[in-house]
Amino acid sequence: MKQFPKKLIVFFCCLFFNLVLFAQEKTVTGTVTDNNGVPMPGVNILIDGTSEGTQTNFDGQYSLEASRGDVLVFSFMGLQTMEVRVGAEDNYDVIMEADNASLQEVVVIGYGTEQRRDLTGAVSSVSSEDFNAGVAVAPEQLMQGKVAGVNIVQNSGQPGAASTVQIRGSSSISAGSDPLYVIDGVPLQFGSSNNFVSGMQGSSPFSSQPTNPLNTLNPADIESIDILKDASATAIYGSRGANGVIVITTKSRKANETLTYDSYVGVSTIRETLPFLSASEYRNYAENNDLEYPDEGANTNWQDEIFRTAISHNHNLAFGGGNAESNYRASLGYTSQEGIILSSGLEKYTGRLNANHRALDDRLKIGFNMTYGNVAEDNTPVSSNVNNEGGNLLKDALRWAPTLPVRNEDGSFYQLGELRINPVSWTEVDDERNTEFFLGSGNFSYDITNALTFRVNLGLSNENVQRFTNLPATHPSGETDRGRASINKAKNYSTLLETTLNYSKAITDNSHLDILAGYSFQRFVYEYTFTEANQFVSSSVKWNLIQSGNTLANNSFKTANRLESIFGRLNYKLMDNRYIFTFTLRNDGSSRFGENNRYGLFPSGAFAWRISDEEFFNYEPISNLKLRTGYGITGNQEIPNDLYRQQLTISGSASYNLGGETIPSVLPSNYANPDLQWEQTSQLNIGLDFGILNERISGSIDYYKKNTTDLLLQFSTTAPSVVNTQWANVGEVQNEGFELAIDAAIIQNENFSWNTNFNWTRNRNEVISLSNDQFSRDEIRTAPLSGVVTPKDFSQIIRPGLPIGTFYGRQFTGYDDEGMETYLDVDGVEGADLVVIGNAQPDFLYGFTNNFRWGDFDASVTLRGVVGNDIMNNTAAEFSYPSSAPGLNVLRTAIEDTEISRSQAPQISSRWIEDGSYLRLDNINIGYTINTENTVLQRARVYVTGQNLFVITNYSGFDPEVRTNTNQGGTAPIGIDYLAYPRPSVYQLGVSLSF
Repeated sequence: MKQFPKKLIVFFCCLFFNLVLFAQEKTVTGTVTDNNGVPMPGVNILIDGTSEGTQTNFDGQYSLEASRGDVLVFSFMGLQTMEVRVGAEDNYDVIMEADNASLQEVVVIGYGTEQRRDLTGAVSSVSSEDFNAGVAVAPEQLMQGKVAGVNIVQNSGQPGAASTVQIRGSSSISAGSDPLYVIDGVPLQFGSSNNFVSGMQGSSPFSSQPTNPLNTLNPADIESIDILKDASATAIYGSRGANGVIVITTKSRKANETLTYDSYVGVSTIRETLPFLSASEYRNYAENNDLEYPDEGANTNWQDEIFRTAISHNHNLAFGGGNAESNYRASLGYTSQEGIILSSGLEKYTGRLNANHRALDDRLKIGFNMTYGNVAEDNTPVSSNVNNEGGNLLKDALRWAPTLPVRNEDGSFYQLGELRINPVSWTEVDDERNTEFFLGSGNFSYDITNALTFRVNLGLSNENVQRFTNLPATHPSGETDRGRASINKAKNYSTLLETTLNYSKAITDNSHLDILAGYSFQRFVYEYTFTEANQFVSSSVKWNLIQSGNTLANNSFKTANRLESIFGRLNYKLMDNRYIFTFTLRNDGSSRFGENNRYGLFPSGAFAWRISDEEFFNYEPISNLKLRTGYGITGNQEIPNDLYRQQLTISGSASYNLGGETIPSVLPSNYANPDLQWEQTSQLNIGLDFGILNERISGSIDYYKKNTTDLLLQFSTTAPSVVNTQWANVGEVQNEGFELAIDAAIIQNENFSWNTNFNWTRNRNEVISLSNDQFSRDEIRTAPLSGVVTPKDFSQIIRPGLPIGTFYGRQFTGYDDEGMETYLDVDGVEGADLVVIGNAQPDFLYGFTNNFRWGDFDASVTLRGVVGNDIMNNTAAEFSYPSSAPGLNVLRTAIEDTEISRSQAPQISSRWIEDGSYLRLDNINIGYTINTENTVLQRARVYVTGQNLFVITNYSGFDPEVRTNTNQGGTAPIGIDYLAYPRPSVYQLGVSLSF
C-alpha cells in the first residue's frame, strides 16, 4: 500500500490539533452595556444551538464556560440580538443597540408583504405568540379583544357557534357586513352560503345558529392574522374590501423544527344561572295567593338538570423536514368539545400540509398549501326563534314548574303535553350537522430579473355542509306529525386564478419604487337541496324521507357568480424612506350586478411621513414618529345572486284549469333592475405611529371617517304589487371613530418582565339617508321579537339621523292605580307613543392584555370590555310577570314587584332595555417551562388556563355579549337577547412539547 504523502500527514495533524484546541472549554467573561455605556443587568446569553447560557448580573457582567468556535447570542427585550464568536480571547464586551424589530416586522398585505415601518395604511397584526390561550375552535376567537377597531361577538356559547366580526362599525343594512377572509392568498366567500346551510331558520325547536365555516381551520396551524382596516390597505381587494380584510397566514416549517405535540383537557361550567323561583318559593307564592298549581312533590332545579360540567380535549401533532432548498410542514389535529347544555358538542378533525421549494439559484420559488377539516356538530334544540307557546330545551327549563319531576317511577320522562315538554326529554330530538372543508393553493414565482418577478397563484376551496333533524313520533313535539324530519345539503366551492407582475428597484441612492400589476378571476358556485317529511310508518326511521314519509317540502337550486379583476399598486419611497406614497387601483367586474353597472373602479391613495428620521427632529426619548394619511373607495357585493334581473316563482295561490289539468300560476318574485350595483365606501384615515424609549413603548392613534353610499337595500314595495320586496341602491351610512393601540415593556430585568398591550375603540354610527332618485323611505322597522310578549311588532328602527341598532318602542313610565303598566304619551292623544328607547351601539370598546415572566414561569391576563350599549332583554320580558305564575315558573323579580297587577300581560317597552356594559376576564394563562437539558426534548411547557372567569356587569341575563337571531329575521338586528345559549367558564390544563 502506498504511503501517505508527508504534507497530507502534516495537514491532518494540524487539523486534529486545532480541533482539540477548539474543543477545549474555557471561561468567557465580559460586560454588556447599552449605547450610552450604562451596564445592563438581565441580558440573556446562550451558546447558539444549545440550552446552555447565563444572564448578566446587576453590573452587566457575565461569565460562562464556552469553547473556541462557539457563538454567543446576547438578547434583551427591545434591543437588537447580538452574536459573538468565541476565539482566542477570554473577554468579550458587548454594546447592545436599540432594536426596532417591531418596525422591521413583516406584515402581510394584499398580494404581498411590507415592513411595518413602511406601511401607509391602518393594519393591525396578531401573531401566534399573542393569540388568546384556551379553547378556541375558530380563528376569530384567537384575536378577540386584541385589535383596536375590531368588534368580535360570539353569537352563542354553543360549541362551534359563528361569531359576528365587524371592523370599524356597521356599514351595511341588507348586504353582508362580514370582512373578507383571505387564507394563504385565497379570498373566500362565506357569507352567502351561511344563509343556505343553517337550515330551518324559523322552525322551532331547532337551533337557528348558522354554521361557522372557519371552524374547519385548526387555530394551532395559524402563524399570524393581519387585519386591514382602512381604504389604503383594503382597496386592492376592490368590491370586497368595504368591511375590512382579515388575512390569515398558516405556519411553515421553522429552522430546527422536527416534531411538536400540543394537548389540553378542559372543563366547562355555566358561569351563573338565572334567578328563577325555587320549589319552595314557587309553592309559597301559589299558596299565599290561593292559586292552583301543578305539584308532584318534586324539588327540581331545571337549570341544574339541563346544564352540565362539560369536558373538552384537544391534540395537535406537527412535524416538518427538508433543507434550505426544499422543506415541508404537516400537522394533524383533533378536538372534542362538549357543550354545557345536554346533547350539544362537536368533534373536529383537521389536517394540513405546507411545502416550499427553491430552484435556479433561488430565482424560482414554488409553494403549496393544503388544508382539510371535518366538523361534526351535535346541536341541542335551543333557539331564539320560538313563537308564543312553542318551546325548546332552554325555554322549557326556565318555565317548567320546579314542583314537577324529571322522570316517572318507570324511568320514562314526566310529560305535560305537546306544548309543555319536559326540558330534559328534548335530548331525544336529533339535530346533526357535518361540515367538510378543503382549501388548496399553489403558487410559483420567477425572478425574471433582479427587479422583476412574475407570480401565479391558483386556489380551490370546497365546503360541504349537511344537516339532519328529526322529531320522533315518540316525543311529544312529534306526536301530531307522527314524526318529522328534514335533510339539508349545501355545497359552496370556488376556483381562483391570479397572476401578478412585481417590479422593485432603487431609482436613486435614496429612493425606491415598487409596482404591482395583477389579474384575478374567481368563480363561486352554490348548490342546495332541502327535503322535509312527516307521517312516518315507524319511529325507527330517521332520515329515509322519500320511502317512509309524507313529503312536506322538497326544493333545491344551484347558482353561481364570477368576479374578474385587474388591479395595481404603486409604492414610492424617497429621501431614505422618510416619505412614502402608495396608490392602488382595482377594476372589478361582477356577475351579481346589472349590465349598466357591472364594472366598478376602486382607487386609493396614501402618504406616510417618517418625522423621526428628519434631521430637525432631535428629541431623543421618541425613537419613532410616523404620520399616515389615506383616502380611498372600496365596495361590498355580499348579496344573493341574480337580483338584478327578473326572477319567476311558482305560486300556489292561483291556478288555471286547462283541459282538466290544473296548472299553477307563475309570478315574478322580483323586478329587473339593470342599474343594481355594489355599495361604495369612501374612507379617510389619519394615523400616527409612535415609539418611545427605543420602542420600549410603541403604538398608534387613528382617526377614520367612512361613508357607505348606494346601500344594497331590500325594501317593501308599495301595494298593490305582485312582488313584496325589491332590491335597489338606496341610502347612506356613516361611521366615524378613533382607535388607540399601545404596547409597552414596563419591566425588564434579570428575574422578572412585564409587557402590556392596550387597545381602545370609539365608533359613531349614523344612517344618513334612505333614499335615491327613484326610491325613498322615511324609516325601516326591524327586529321583531319572540315569545309571548306583546305587541308582536318590531323593536328597532332604521331612520336617518339615528344609528343602526336603535331601539324604538313604548317608554315605560310606571304603574297606574290598578297596577297596570303606563307608557309615555308625547302627543296627548290617547294611547302610548313610539319613541327612541335605546341604542345597541357601544360608546367604546377596549382590551387589556398583560404578559409576565418570572424565571421559568410565565403568565398572561386578558381583560375585555364594552361601555355604553343597550340590550333588549326579551327573555326577562317574558318571564318577569306574575300573571304567568304559577302555571309557569318566573324570575324571582316577578313576585318581588308588589306594584304590578296579576292582570298585566307580558309587554315590550323600555322597561326591558338594560345597560349592556361589561368588563370580562376573558383569559388567564399560567405556564411553566421545564428544564429539558440532557433529554430528547427541545422545549417542554405545562400550563393552566381559565376563560370567562368573571364578568362585571349590571345586565341581568346570562351574558351581556349577545347576538341573537330574531324570529322573523329583520334588517340588521343587534343587541337582542332571547334564549341565548350561555357562554361557559372554562378551566384547562395543557402541555406543549418540542422534539
